[in-house]
Amino acid sequence: MVEPKAKKVREKKEKPKYNIWQNSVYVIKNAWVRDRMLVIHILEQIFMTVIISTIALFLPKTVVTQIISGVRINTLVITVLVFTAVTVVLQAIKNYFDSAFLYKRTWFRVRVCKDILVKTITTDYANLEEKRFNDAKQKANDITYNGSTSTEQIYYTFSSLGINLLGFIIYIVLLVSVNPLVLLITAVTTVFGVLVRRWANKWQHEHDPESAAYNKRLWYVNNIGNNYAMAKDIRLFAMTDWLKDLYNATMKLSFDFNCKVQTKYLIADIVDCVATFMREGVAYAYLIWQVLYFGLAVDNFVLIFAAIGGFSGWIAGILNDYSALYMHSLNYCRLRAYLEYPDKFKRDDGEPIAPEKGKDYSFELKNVSFRYSGAEENTLENINLTIKAGEKLAIVGLNGAGKTTLVKLLCGFYDPTGGEILLNGKDIRIYNRKQYYTLFTAVFQEFNILPRSIAENISQLPNDDKIDNDTDKINHCLELADLNEKVNSLPNGTASLLVKNVIENAVELSGGETQKLMLARALYKESPILILDEPTAALDPIAENRLYNRYNELSAGKTSIYISHRLASTRFCDRIILIDNKMIAESGTHDELLKLGGRYAELFEIQSKYYKDSKENEIQ
Repeated sequence: MVEPKAKKVREKKEKPKYNIWQNSVYVIKNAWVRDRMLVIHILEQIFMTVIISTIALFLPKTVVTQIISGVRINTLVITVLVFTAVTVVLQAIKNYFDSAFLYKRTWFRVRVCKDILVKTITTDYANLEEKRFNDAKQKANDITYNGSTSTEQIYYTFSSLGINLLGFIIYIVLLVSVNPLVLLITAVTTVFGVLVRRWANKWQHEHDPESAAYNKRLWYVNNIGNNYAMAKDIRLFAMTDWLKDLYNATMKLSFDFNCKVQTKYLIADIVDCVATFMREGVAYAYLIWQVLYFGLAVDNFVLIFAAIGGFSGWIAGILNDYSALYMHSLNYCRLRAYLEYPDKFKRDDGEPIAPEKGKDYSFELKNVSFRYSGAEENTLENINLTIKAGEKLAIVGLNGAGKTTLVKLLCGFYDPTGGEILLNGKDIRIYNRKQYYTLFTAVFQEFNILPRSIAENISQLPNDDKIDNDTDKINHCLELADLNEKVNSLPNGTASLLVKNVIENAVELSGGETQKLMLARALYKESPILILDEPTAALDPIAENRLYNRYNELSAGKTSIYISHRLASTRFCDRIILIDNKMIAESGTHDELLKLGGRYAELFEIQSKYYKDSKENEIQ
């Protein structure tokens, strides 16, 4: 296999929406609202660390002073023990608080993961198909997936920056007597080393999209390999070697990129070592000169030299922490770009709406057109349609004609790009979209079952008590969906667990049985509008016929919309519309459309001919 060429994945540079200060306030405010003890602990950690460091700074000076003064050995021992005891006690207290609050930082990161999940499951449905939205989601996930990411590390940076700032202030007070030139050289060499490291950090951040692209490819290939639904295709179509080659090729590109990153950091390390050598050499030379020619006391030599080293450390710490905070801020800009990704649908600011028992719901589509984001042509054009309350409407057409798209427009998953959809005379865009969804219940072509019990999958209720109180309703829905016989044959009945690759002793339903389960779930909701999108695709002919015979019972009291590409399966509907060439080409009952002799009749003849030929072959 030819390895893919490495491509430079670059984003258009945009000015960050928020600066360091704004993002810091955002993080601290959220921490204070969710658990203010974390903020209090950060402050405690700052003061405790600086106090311990200052005590450690004065210990050598005090010991040297006492040795020069000729104090007794027992006094010297007591001094050392007192300093040590105080340090140990303070360090023990600090370690206790650090351990006690360690999990909180992780908890806050997990809360951010939850924020991302909530955004994903509540955002406009149309956003889920936007590349820009999904790229923003990938970036948000990249900075939350483990404890080394910005959403957890930013709290450590706050602590470290506070420690370095407070330490810097205290050490400046201690070093007021030192030659300003020495302090300047110390500051300059420290800053130079830090700036080179910041250059390396900036290079890595600017090239993060390249790294993210490799990670995204690796995740995609890995997901295919772990996807149970793909397992059969991988084996039948000999995809194993292809997937391995693709994974290895992408891994190599990722490895080469990481080598470039590490080269930048190696340069930064070399510069930092040179700067440290110069700084320490100047400090030693100056202080020795002071001792030899200006009578600087040895104990002060010890204190000042240690303070200069500490002073350098505080400066480096401040610059490094600022650089780290800058990186965290950029990452938080990405996180907030996702969490604040614009939604067009009205929610709390929309007009309230909820299903009312006995109320009629009718739709009118006026010149409705729709085009998917990024598409060059409309999927639907100038759709004019009225759906009466209680009507059983069938939508038919070839694959890709736009049948499911039309239903998604009715459900409010998309807004039309042209025209309007009216519910009882009002544009659906004025309603609270979350409440609007409660009007519908549906079985779509794509569906998933949860690794929970059959009863929970039907009711979508996690509370066992509620399910126990609703057993009769669940059983009735199973009966309507023609799944009661299968469920009753199971040892645990509706309490049987599903999804075998998650739960070892789970029940494995067939494709048709799963489709019936989804039908039972749709019926359980009791919404006034029922949508069935190819509900018999996985059913055998007998089960399919049973569904047709019970359709009136299933849709009793509801406005129902039935989608199918099998034209013979729509006879029980009050009206059939055929979508062709992006528009409603024909409309009427089954018999009316056959008499019309148009596109519907042509397609019906093609489909029925297949069944006639099959039957004749069986007879022969």
